[in-house]
Amino acid sequence: MLALDTPDLDDLRARHARHEPTWLDLTDPDEAELAAVAEALGLHPLALEDSRDFEQRPKLDRYEDQMLLVLYGLTTSAGATPQLVEVHVHVIGASVLTISRRPPAQLDRVRRHLHGACSEGELVYRVIDAVVDSLTEGLETVGEEVDAFEETIFDHPRARDRDRMAVLRRSLNGLRRTLMVQRQVFPRVAEQVVAISADEEEARAYLADVGDHLSQALDEIDADRESLQGMLDTYSNEVQERLTIVATIFLPLTALTGFFGTNFQWMLDHIGSAWAFFTFGVGGTLLSCLAIVLWLRRTGLLDRTPPQD
Repeated sequence: MLALDTPDLDDLRARHARHEPTWLDLTDPDEAELAAVAEALGLHPLALEDSRDFEQRPKLDRYEDQMLLVLYGLTTSAGATPQLVEVHVHVIGASVLTISRRPPAQLDRVRRHLHGACSEGELVYRVIDAVVDSLTEGLETVGEEVDAFEETIFDHPRARDRDRMAVLRRSLNGLRRTLMVQRQVFPRVAEQVVAISADEEEARAYLADVGDHLSQALDEIDADRESLQGMLDTYSNEVQERLTIVATIFLPLTALTGFFGTNFQWMLDHIGSAWAFFTFGVGGTLLSCLAIVLWLRRTGLLDRTPPQD
C-alpha cells in the first residue's frame, strides 16, 4: 500500500488502472485539485459533490463498485473548545482517498506507520480506528477539565468558569447529536469494510472493538454533560447563598442605623457624649454583627466543607 499526501496525477491514474493499492490523503484541497483527483480515480459525481460541499451527516453511500464513508473525529486541547473533524473516506477499487479540512493527528499517525502490504479493507479499518481514537483521546482532555472544575466549584465559584462550563456543555451537546448518528450508521459501515477485507473474521473482531470505543465515547459525553449541568446548578446555588449571606448581614445593620437615625426625643437628650455614641452606636453595630456571624456559623453557611467523593 503506497501512502501519498500530494497527488501525482499521472502516476495515480496508472496505479489505479493496474489496481495497485494506493492511499491518497488530501487536506483541504481546492476545487481544481479535487476535480483532478476525482477524474484520475473515476470518482462518482455524487461522491465528488459531497466531498466538495462537506458538512455531511455521518453516513455510508454505495455507488456501484465505489463506497463513501463520512465519519467525524475530534480535535481539542486544554482550554480550547472541542471541534468536530469531518473525514471523507472514498474506496474506489484498490484505491482509497481520504479528504478532510483539518485532519486529526491520529490520521497522520496512520500514514507514518503504514508499512508493507496492506489491503484496502485493512487501511479503511485503520482510518476508522484513528478517527474514533481522536474522539476518545479528545474526550479524555475534556474529562480532565471537567474534573478540575469539580475541585474548585465549591471553594471558588467564578463567573469565567461558569461561562467556560456553559460553552463546553453546549459543544458536547452538538458532538453527542453527531455521534449518535455515527453510532447508528456504524454497523452498516462495519459490514461493508468486512466485505472488502482479506480476513473477514479478524476484521469483524477489530471493528467490533472500534464500535465499543464509539459507544464509550458517547457514554463519556453523557457523563461530562451531566457533571457540567450539575456544576452550573451548583454555581448558581453558591452565588445565591453568598448574596443571601450579604443580605443577611446588612439587613439588621440597616435597621439598626435607621433606628438610631430617627430623631426620638430620648436619643436627643441622652446620646450626645462620646461614650454614649461608642456604646450605643458602634457597640450596638458590632454586637449585631457578632450575633449574625454566630447565627450563620450555627446554620452552617459560614463553616462548610466540600462534599467528599
